[in-house]
Amino acid sequence: MKVNYEAISDEIDDIILDGRSVCVVDDDELFRKHLAISLGQTNLRITEAFDSASLIAVLEKEMPDCILLDYKLDLENGFRMHEQLQQRFTNLAPVIMMSADESQRTAIKAFRLGLQDFLPKRNLHLDQVTYAIRRSIARHEMVIAHRHEIDMLRKKSMFDDLTGLYRREELDNKLATIKTAADLKNIPFAIIAIHMTEHEQIVTQLGPTCSDEVLRVFANRLRQTIRQEDFCGRWDEDTFYYIVSRNQSVSYLKERTQRFESDLSFTHFHKSAKLQITSRLAYAVYPQHGGTLEEISSYLTSEIEQQKIHAGESKPEDWKVLPQPGIDTLTGEERRRAPRKRVFKSAVISMEEWSSRISCTVRNISDTGARLRMEGPVPLPRYFLLQISDTGPFRKVRKCWHVDNEVGVEFCDPDS
Repeated sequence: MKVNYEAISDEIDDIILDGRSVCVVDDDELFRKHLAISLGQTNLRITEAFDSASLIAVLEKEMPDCILLDYKLDLENGFRMHEQLQQRFTNLAPVIMMSADESQRTAIKAFRLGLQDFLPKRNLHLDQVTYAIRRSIARHEMVIAHRHEIDMLRKKSMFDDLTGLYRREELDNKLATIKTAADLKNIPFAIIAIHMTEHEQIVTQLGPTCSDEVLRVFANRLRQTIRQEDFCGRWDEDTFYYIVSRNQSVSYLKERTQRFESDLSFTHFHKSAKLQITSRLAYAVYPQHGGTLEEISSYLTSEIEQQKIHAGESKPEDWKVLPQPGIDTLTGEERRRAPRKRVFKSAVISMEEWSSRISCTVRNISDTGARLRMEGPVPLPRYFLLQISDTGPFRKVRKCWHVDNEVGVEFCDPDS
């Protein structure tokens, strides 16, 4: 859902500045004090900061309605500071950049990086500042309203985004309805609990991206087996409930669980790992195994847990690792210039200074290079900057290979 910024002009007049709070951030004390006093005459509540540390102290105490941020704060860069604030504060107020640099390039860069407005400091009038504050607050509040609307729509959505099956809330509603009908007509119904055995291990060993991928395949296989008169939904992170509204005989339920067990046991290849996916199943009949939905659910959970205790979960070391480039397949010895280590770290690709940033994960790393994975295929130049983790430095890297959403890079000499 896109925000209609053309409609913001109608909202600006509704923004009342009386009592609103604004933080002025500038290392020039005379300019900062002058602007703070001028804005205070409009009934705005003003706080001041002169660097990132003092600004963070202000924001942690109370988030203002708007922030006026200078482009250059002594040795600090306003763009970099804004980026750090976005990472630290999820509820960051709209930020207006002020700068003595009036070049079009600086202004364009400010808007690209998500700042709400750009004001040249030379010949700056109070009316300009207050209008920019009102406009920025109006934009920010419209974005918040749209996000809230989207969240509400998602909550009301019937289907789980990842699996395409009914969400837990919708599943609860349907079960309550079918229970009411069963009580009125004295007609039982059955629930088959389907648990993906390896989900927790995949999350731990290979990360949430891989686990979502496997869970999506698992749910797709399950979805293909649903009969027209039955329905199925995601009960929790790795368990699904299949509701059988007709034929609750023991023989049928056993046959159905055997069918699920067969259809939901498969091999999944993820990069270098060969994953054997299996399922654990249990069934319960209402009201035989419980007089309430809570009792039925507890019974199913207990049955699944008992199976785990008796059989034990598959171990990550049981997963077969496929031969990797750079590894001697006969001896298993590393043939790279530097040994590789498996990791799962967040990283950022930066191009053209700060104007373009792409999130990715580091999957393998050595002293000489790394293997990166992006969310989707993205064209990359031969050289770019890479930051591993939020606190790491940006390092220049050279692209060695690029296949779909994976890229191999070599760390460049800092002097190159």
